[in-house]
Amino acid sequence: MAIPKTPEEILATGIMDPEFEAAWKARGFPSGAMPADVPTLKRIVESSLPGLQAQLAKSRPANITETEHTIPLSTGFASRLLVCHTTNTVPPATPSPIILLFHGGIHVLGHPEFDLPLARHLALAHNATVILPSTRKAPEHPFPLMIDDAWAALQAIAHDASIQGTATQKRLFLPAHADAAAGFIVGGASSGANFSDVVAHLARDAGLTPPLTGQFLACGGFMDAGRVPEKYRGQYLSREQNRGAPVADGEFMRAFREAIAPDPGSPLWAPFVQGSLENGGVAEGHRGMPKVYFQVCGMDINRDDGLIYERVLREECGIQTRLDLYSGFPHCWWDMYPELEASKKRMEDTMAGFAWLLASGRS
Repeated sequence: MAIPKTPEEILATGIMDPEFEAAWKARGFPSGAMPADVPTLKRIVESSLPGLQAQLAKSRPANITETEHTIPLSTGFASRLLVCHTTNTVPPATPSPIILLFHGGIHVLGHPEFDLPLARHLALAHNATVILPSTRKAPEHPFPLMIDDAWAALQAIAHDASIQGTATQKRLFLPAHADAAAGFIVGGASSGANFSDVVAHLARDAGLTPPLTGQFLACGGFMDAGRVPEKYRGQYLSREQNRGAPVADGEFMRAFREAIAPDPGSPLWAPFVQGSLENGGVAEGHRGMPKVYFQVCGMDINRDDGLIYERVLREECGIQTRLDLYSGFPHCWWDMYPELEASKKRMEDTMAGFAWLLASGRS
């Protein structure tokens, strides 16, 4: 599908897809509003973890190895970190690209286990080593502490990856065959995409070694709605068009934002705007970033964050991008409706997108 550019083309992507509409109606037209207040929702998600872990343990493929580690970060937080990779029985093992995934809901709620099914697919399809970290969360830990933890986690992973493994120096959590030279990607969906883009900019600015080679950004919010640069406001339509959409509507996002209490002008919250707009505009803040694979949903309140950001990177910054657009589907619909053919197609697209990200390795 061609990437929409005009307001008419952009708005057309928000017309509900018939397959999704049928599934949505079959469930009684559930809204996208918060099912409970934030503290109650957090308690529900926390209490569901043992059941989720048991379910995932039963479904683990025989040729997948999963380990859990507690890693002290430079922020003082101890991150619970899951590592997923294929089981290698015959050395030497094929070099394994490293993929860091931040789960959705991560500013406020959620667990690394949320992304374990995707991690397994990536390990099997691309021989990847996938790392799933935890961070502190709002409102108990105010913004930007969770971002500080995410950046510290990426630095810890990069440090472990730089250790070659000798008799005197051993890796803390990465398997011996994990190799950033085969690819070093950061990604996530929803707020996980926001985290990924923020820390990718920090990595660029700090000269992280080994460097990131790619990003996976699905349904992410990259701008503050009240601070969209004038140049792009005519294309920023999804906050209004999709404020009543299923799965995650405007009230849902508002409740999360109130819990996070971000600094709306900070690039740690809205990475689309990096520093001053006076010298070079928005594009100047994104030069030197690694290639990016976007997934954008037409009925998503975050849709135009992705569409605008991808276009700026590709047209104004000369950065390689790839984008899959799902017209007529809401925010991260595949989590609630995994049985849909579109959800299965989206997973196929994800594997192809990661193949594209990994095709050039460090180049």
